[in-house]
Amino acid sequence: MRWAMGYLTALCLLVLIVSQSIIIPTFFMPFFRWQFDRLGVSETIQVEYQELMRVTTELLDYMRGRRDSIEDIYAVVAGEERRFFSDIEIRHMIDVRILYDRLFIARNVAFFAMVALVLGMILLRYRTLYVLARCTREIMAGFLILAAIAIGVIAIDFDRSFEIFHLIFFNNDYWILDPRVDLLINMVPLSFFIHISIFIALILGLVPVAIIIASSVYLRKMYRPSFGTL
Repeated sequence: MRWAMGYLTALCLLVLIVSQSIIIPTFFMPFFRWQFDRLGVSETIQVEYQELMRVTTELLDYMRGRRDSIEDIYAVVAGEERRFFSDIEIRHMIDVRILYDRLFIARNVAFFAMVALVLGMILLRYRTLYVLARCTREIMAGFLILAAIAIGVIAIDFDRSFEIFHLIFFNNDYWILDPRVDLLINMVPLSFFIHISIFIALILGLVPVAIIIASSVYLRKMYRPSFGTL
């Protein structure tokens, strides 16, 4: 029973790490500033930099559920005030928001389930830290192997992987935008997604590695005197 609870706790922690690894870069404004500066987005779409950041903030607020719609977002584009997002962009962002809503739910469920499992193990007087150290180390190691394979496949052909991702998670073609017409695709072109994917991959790699190291150090330190004892 203790091992089942330990592995479930480790899986909940993994879900928490994966979800946060996606959420943090998505809503990290300094990353957007860096990308916009690097790509010259303000000049490309002919929008003042402050206007661009305001629109980006409002878009991210929508994705977090802090505003109901992006239909009422206006900005001065090429010297003319207009609605910033086209109909197809609005439809696509509705789908994106649904995905993030589900991601937030998965994160929250995983967190509370993890807390409940840990408390249960403590109340049942299991060797909580020992069990968690072993289980999380094994789960994280397995995840890193799978993640390394996935990253390798994605790196071979990012364009195709990007397309497959959209085909899996979207059941329409609203995500296929025209850079000659739609501003969103010029705000976050493929290069943007390559860099944010690297950001996500770094978090997904560093955090599990840190957990594996911490677990290994703990197990070696605490149980060396009673080697062979479970």
